[in-house]
Amino acid sequence: MAKILCKTKGNANPKGKPRVYFTCHPEDFDTCFERICEDVFRSHDCAVFYTEDMTEGISEQDAVTDLESNNLFVVPVTLKLLTTANRAMDSDIPFALQKHIPVLPIMMESGLDALYSRPDKFGELQYLDPNGTDETAISYEKKLDKYLESVLISDEMAKRIRAAFDAYIFLSYRKKDRRYANELMRLIHAHPECRDIAIWYDEFLTPGESFRENIEKILNNSKLFALLVTPNLLEEPEGKPNFVMGEEYPAACKSGIAVLPAEMEETDKVRLTERFAGIPLCVDPHDEGFKVRLLEALERIAITENNEDPTHIFLIGLAYMDGIDVEVNRQRGLELITASAEKGLTDAMETLYCMYDTGAGVPLDYREAAKWAKRLTDCYIAHYGPEHHDVLIAMNNLSLAYSKIGEYAESARLRERVYACRCRLFGGEHLETVSALHNLASSCSELGDYAKAAELEKKVYDLRCKLLGEEHPESLTVLSNLAVSYNDLGAYEKALELDEKVYAVRCRVLGQEHPSTLLSLSNLAAAYSKLGEHQKAFELGEKVYTIRCRVLGQQHPDTLTSRQNLASYYGKLGDLTKKVELQEETYDLSCRVLGEEHPATLIVLSNLAVSC
Repeated sequence: MAKILCKTKGNANPKGKPRVYFTCHPEDFDTCFERICEDVFRSHDCAVFYTEDMTEGISEQDAVTDLESNNLFVVPVTLKLLTTANRAMDSDIPFALQKHIPVLPIMMESGLDALYSRPDKFGELQYLDPNGTDETAISYEKKLDKYLESVLISDEMAKRIRAAFDAYIFLSYRKKDRRYANELMRLIHAHPECRDIAIWYDEFLTPGESFRENIEKILNNSKLFALLVTPNLLEEPEGKPNFVMGEEYPAACKSGIAVLPAEMEETDKVRLTERFAGIPLCVDPHDEGFKVRLLEALERIAITENNEDPTHIFLIGLAYMDGIDVEVNRQRGLELITASAEKGLTDAMETLYCMYDTGAGVPLDYREAAKWAKRLTDCYIAHYGPEHHDVLIAMNNLSLAYSKIGEYAESARLRERVYACRCRLFGGEHLETVSALHNLASSCSELGDYAKAAELEKKVYDLRCKLLGEEHPESLTVLSNLAVSYNDLGAYEKALELDEKVYAVRCRVLGQEHPSTLLSLSNLAAAYSKLGEHQKAFELGEKVYTIRCRVLGQQHPDTLTSRQNLASYYGKLGDLTKKVELQEETYDLSCRVLGEEHPATLIVLSNLAVSC
């Protein structure tokens, strides 16, 4: 079985840091691992867990105890990942989705959208693209930073969460009993009176020098020493006491802290009393007697079971959601965060919006995300007024949420308000204002008002050229979108002019074989075809297909698209035999790569039927 390893920024101790799990296709590890770790560490001090050999499986126990405690799964997406059998797709990602652990796919290759979005792959899960351009003028680095902020707890927030607990229990156990440790924590927290009790365990203690330096402080800050009892507790490796027997238990006895032995497996009581002098009577944590003993030991603690403060509830909810000094219990975390939001805490509302919008800790649910985005926006407006910076951010998020659920008119209304406010606050040429205008143009396209969309996109393009330069990726993206709008309006000559300009600049800046350049060339071929210049369209389409075959391979989804386009150009040139031949080949490959029921495959089949 694969051994789980850990990497941290500057080789720091991983204890107490947010946990990120990296998984990939075995052949992608050498090219992707260090790069993604560098990207993550650039903005977040976390611990990245991984297995160096991605071909070996992970034991069921390690999955339950180690994988489930991660706050995020990161996976680089490549054609190999999506088309060949591998542990990442076959078990790691399904495990994360089943447990509602956030999954962040990072798209390492272009043109995989059709394959990526298959229901048996990643479906509607959003990805980040470190290589492509971004329509909202937000860089990959900023989007990654924003995403990590939404799913990983910062050091400052972790301190607030730990300060919210009523008290700590010190949980002592053998490493091989880790699965019982998780169970015991759940049994302790099953009692409502103990909901706000944190638990120290080996995620925060390292045997050796660091333990001896901190054990006194930790025990002094704990109200109970819970000893997990199994036969493993009696083992003496190489004739010497194990760490619990020789270090942790004696230190607890010396400190005078109450000891509660929880027997998870039947254990020899005679040997137990011999090896653990003065040990109290063991109790089965599944019995009612355990609760009595537990509460007796904690009776002097100011239990806040019914604490109704929304901030306190929110912090404890985050603790359970992320496993900060408690076991991971996302259902309980969600219930507490929701209760806090219902009491009017805006931090909780924003957290719920992010959770439902990204599927972080909960099933992806855009309608639920829109609900909390609306509640948050209304609260901010009531508190700050209609033009506060936080209000505009919340309103923009709400517009995006409405767009995702098809409420385009409401989304457009909000984007108009955001644009008008930013014009008043920053002026018409500020980048934030231009970004708001671009969003408004998108709303016009969603509503079918292509003339208005083209008008606004032209304005956005002129402003971005002025602020960023004509060759900036964002300027070119807007220009390409403007060409699409002209096509929608039937202004094919104008669209052709823009497509030629985009292609020429991308050739010069990115090179002829860059994915964005090839996309521009494909758009240019389509523009010539719309104008009836089918021979020119065929020549450009053949060029795109040839390059993609060489660079990406014949089964890459982008290559399949090029093959389908080439078939269309053959038909327009009157060579129906060649057209049908290519469509049949495309259909066979599409079935194999995308699946028979994928929309792109069905389109190919429909086109083939028309040709026949």
